[in-house]
Amino acid sequence: MKTQSLKDSIMLRMIIVALLGIVLQVPISLVGGLISERERTHDSAVTEVTEKWGQRQTITGPILSIPIKRTSKAKDGAIRTFVELAHFLPDNLTLNARLSPEIRYRGIYRAVLYNAQLGIEADFPKPLLPENVLSEGEVLWKNAFITFGISDLKGIRSISSATCGGRPLTPEPGLQTQDLVQAGFTFRAPLSPEEDTLHFALDASVNGSEELRIAPLGKQTSVTARSSWGDPSFIGDFLPEKREITDSSFSASWNVLHLNRNLPQAWTGVQRGLDRSSFGVKLILPVDEYQKSSRAVKYAIMFIALTFLAFTIIDVLTESPFHPIHYSLVGFALILFFVLLLSMSEHMSFNLSYFSAGAAIVLIISLYTRGVTRRWRLAAAVAGIITALYGFLFVLLQLEDYALLLGSIGLSISLALVMYLTRGIDWFGIGAQKQSEPERIS
Repeated sequence: MKTQSLKDSIMLRMIIVALLGIVLQVPISLVGGLISERERTHDSAVTEVTEKWGQRQTITGPILSIPIKRTSKAKDGAIRTFVELAHFLPDNLTLNARLSPEIRYRGIYRAVLYNAQLGIEADFPKPLLPENVLSEGEVLWKNAFITFGISDLKGIRSISSATCGGRPLTPEPGLQTQDLVQAGFTFRAPLSPEEDTLHFALDASVNGSEELRIAPLGKQTSVTARSSWGDPSFIGDFLPEKREITDSSFSASWNVLHLNRNLPQAWTGVQRGLDRSSFGVKLILPVDEYQKSSRAVKYAIMFIALTFLAFTIIDVLTESPFHPIHYSLVGFALILFFVLLLSMSEHMSFNLSYFSAGAAIVLIISLYTRGVTRRWRLAAAVAGIITALYGFLFVLLQLEDYALLLGSIGLSISLALVMYLTRGIDWFGIGAQKQSEPERIS
């Protein structure tokens, strides 16, 4: 008995196609790597722009610090003198921010930048030092200073005015202490023990990119932010109490109490994480092509499997056998869709890129089917099936929260449809060896 040929054995072709689907995982993973590489290139280009302008900014301050000279006796009897810092947070902190955004380009990549006009006011109560500190040490009132933290010093454009208790202040670069923040500047603010409430005011211009955050250091912190940007995202530990968003602008206001964050109002020594409870706004620039392309590739194997299944059903029902080479070329065309989608979406909207790439692949595969089978009806059927699959995938990408639900329903319907179409097929009889003709006697 002769061995069954590949053309006559549908089961053999199905096994080969299944193995082919497994092999196609390799180019699928390569496409996923390409998406990650392009996303890193995008991030690198954006970082290059923001590093020169100003990166994401976090405002931490003002913080009042008073040095205290103290002495201690060592084991050998020597007297050692050291200076300890007492730090105080304001009772009331008010910050008004007006953000002026703009978009800068680096090649084909975009970065959203802003200039923030900041108006800051803070009221410090009269510093109350413990009795043991007053009796055991000398308070250096004249050496008091105010620390103002800002995460990226390159973004400071100007400080138009700064006052404390009605006296003008001059900013000094650098920090007097590393106990509070990692970057910022300092104001020298000589005090006297007779002073009561101390009012601090600062007007500054700061450059940044994407995000502006504020650390809630006051007993009551009130923040107002407004901008001519229509796509804000409110970030951090607190949402605004009031907000108003239009297509071209937004405004928002926050009110945070000291009970809402885990910080004391006064302490001595080191206190890290003052900005741990920061909050603010992020200016969203819709750059979702890489995320959506990455999500689309995750469905690639399901997409290829459903397409191969459709070709197999057509093969069985119409007796138009497809060679594994045909499946291979169709599979590579389907993978090419994701490369086209990625490349197009870097220059146009994702939806338009999706429809353009999908239309190109549907046209290629349907014309190829027509060329192989010589039947327009089969080509039209293939075009309809692949178009439906692309539509199904598009809906999955849009409905992120319901993707699992919709995907499971879609697969169930596909399975039910396959079972219905193949219900009458005699799988034992398909591909059975044809009766061979009697051998001629020469």
